[in-house]
Amino acid sequence: MNKKFEMYEKETKAAKRRGNLDQQEKVRGKFAAKEALKNKSKRKVDDDEPLREAPKKWKDYRVEFNFPEPTELTPPLLQLIDVSFSYPKREGFRLSDIDLGIDMGTRVSIVGANGVGKSTLLNLLAGDLVPTEGEVRRSHKLRIGRYSQHFVNQLTMHESPVEYLLRLHPDQEGPSGEEAVSAKLGKFGLNKNNHHTQIAHLSGGQKARVVFTSISMSRPHILMLDEPTNHLDMQSIDALADAIDELIGGVVLVSHDSRLISRVCNDEERSEIWIAENGTVRKFPGSFEEYKEEILWEIKTEVDDLTGIS
Repeated sequence: MNKKFEMYEKETKAAKRRGNLDQQEKVRGKFAAKEALKNKSKRKVDDDEPLREAPKKWKDYRVEFNFPEPTELTPPLLQLIDVSFSYPKREGFRLSDIDLGIDMGTRVSIVGANGVGKSTLLNLLAGDLVPTEGEVRRSHKLRIGRYSQHFVNQLTMHESPVEYLLRLHPDQEGPSGEEAVSAKLGKFGLNKNNHHTQIAHLSGGQKARVVFTSISMSRPHILMLDEPTNHLDMQSIDALADAIDELIGGVVLVSHDSRLISRVCNDEERSEIWIAENGTVRKFPGSFEEYKEEILWEIKTEVDDLTGIS
């Protein structure tokens, strides 16, 4: 039942984004017709029986990631201008001649082999690393929400999720800040029984939900996500993709999950694929699907060369 609802909701949202009222009606009509056909196979339906308008969501469908609309900023939000970077004690690694930028609505996926500098690039964008050469320009009031593979380092192990979030985000609306924080944790799929458990005793997936809740509460203009699916189940990954789809701000994603990349970079007009290779980062002149096709072609060519197939 949840899968049926998710499919209906996804198609409806796509129609709304395009501003196509006729398409929205077609989506509703298609699902209503399917429901009627299903009912007829089980029992005889009266001619005047009304059709269901849409599938209903189960009450236990609780995971619903959300990133609130941030304050408006004048573009450009973030730019790397002729940036180069090398680590002082890491010979053989250098990123050079990087000219890239991110604005509200931009969807970026950084792709490339392991160890070529994808996470380093995220750290340069976020300001955790300073370029060896070149300049990073950020909008003065820019807020960045970061999710890292090493997100556990961001958490205070002796605190509960509620204590941790209230300390970071003390200005909560409503009569009870604790209740407001608990409601947000619930939206991100953390069971209420764990809201007052020490973070040290939470699983990796539960800690991930605390971090995503904190990111949401910071109202970021840009999301920077480094392997965000490692500790999430499929339902939560879909909820994350849905939230990104609705996000007004920018997104920079590093992930080995091609399904998530396809969801995040599904709008060709605002999506960019950045390839990290050969000591630099460049834009790919095409979609993610075209990038995958190019990689498969390169692999096939290499295999053919090794096997002597012409």
